[in-house]
Amino acid sequence: MKHILAQFDTAVTRCIADLPPVLHPFFLAVTALGSPVATMTIGAVVAGWGYFHANLRLACSGAFIWLTLGVGSIIKLIVDRERPQTAYAAHLLFDTNSFPSGHTSGSTIAYGLLAYLAWHLLPQPYSTMAVVLLILLIVIIGISRIYLGAHFPSDVIAGWLLGAVALCIVIFVLRPLA
Repeated sequence: MKHILAQFDTAVTRCIADLPPVLHPFFLAVTALGSPVATMTIGAVVAGWGYFHANLRLACSGAFIWLTLGVGSIIKLIVDRERPQTAYAAHLLFDTNSFPSGHTSGSTIAYGLLAYLAWHLLPQPYSTMAVVLLILLIVIIGISRIYLGAHFPSDVIAGWLLGAVALCIVIFVLRPLA
């Protein structure tokens, strides 16, 4: 199984790494939008908005972004997978493990929650445009982590899955707009 995963990671990384170098500044900017600081800020704003509007479900939904990042950090400690051997990974501010991608899981739940809220609170066609842009942002943030050399593709996929599971819990269990 490890051999198949390594082959997958190598093949996908090679494809993404072949993107033009001129995209490097773009991917640096995009990856910043998926940073824990950015996604935790979104969580705090949503939680605060819910609190000040007496919507406990919405407040808990914002807090769930923080919880998702915490769960991802625990998984990183358990799996203990090293990051790719790249200059970018070697110079990261925090030396954390690779699996799953925190940027990807955090952006999936944070921007996914914003997409959910936009879909229900904005009029058409703005709600559709916001949802499409936010989903595109989630995908590009994941790709940026591979392009920059911070993660293997399987780390990013695991981050998307973790974030998607958390988002489903928020939407279908917490139901922030119920």
